[in-house]
Amino acid sequence: MKRGILFTFLIIVNCYLVIGQEPVFSVSISPDTILMGNSFRVEYKIENAARPDFQPPTFEDFKIVGGPNQSSSMMMVNGEVTQSVTYSYYLEPAMEGQFYLPPAKAVLTDNTLFTEPLEVIVLPNPEGIIQQPETTSSFGWDSDFFRMPELPKRKSPATKPKKKRKTYKL
Repeated sequence: MKRGILFTFLIIVNCYLVIGQEPVFSVSISPDTILMGNSFRVEYKIENAARPDFQPPTFEDFKIVGGPNQSSSMMMVNGEVTQSVTYSYYLEPAMEGQFYLPPAKAVLTDNTLFTEPLEVIVLPNPEGIIQQPETTSSFGWDSDFFRMPELPKRKSPATKPKKKRKTYKL
């Protein structure tokens, strides 16, 4: 019972502290120029907003190959609380050319926020080159930082052939 009251109190304090800060709604893309047949990542981040209603844009010129993926974080540093929610999508273009991702919408309790439209350039890919979308961890490090290096392959130990038993006839 005490845990439930404490949990409710912490949620109320969290909402109170977050509401005191100005909400921020941003979008990032990685990379903004790609080769045809590859995908890219789009991230929509809402900061300092309690219970935002995220409405993604219509990705008319793109195929969604991954997402929506959602992550959230809360940080308290020197009494200042920062809370954020990130929605990410992996998109693949339908054709070559220059495209714009339309703005996304975040409806908050007291106002509505929009992102700016982003330009995406899709180039021809006659060689069929495959690019991997750039990924970063929540700490801002490159994901290759955590990847284990490849170890040299070990040779399998040589097995000794079994000795044949000699049989004698009596």
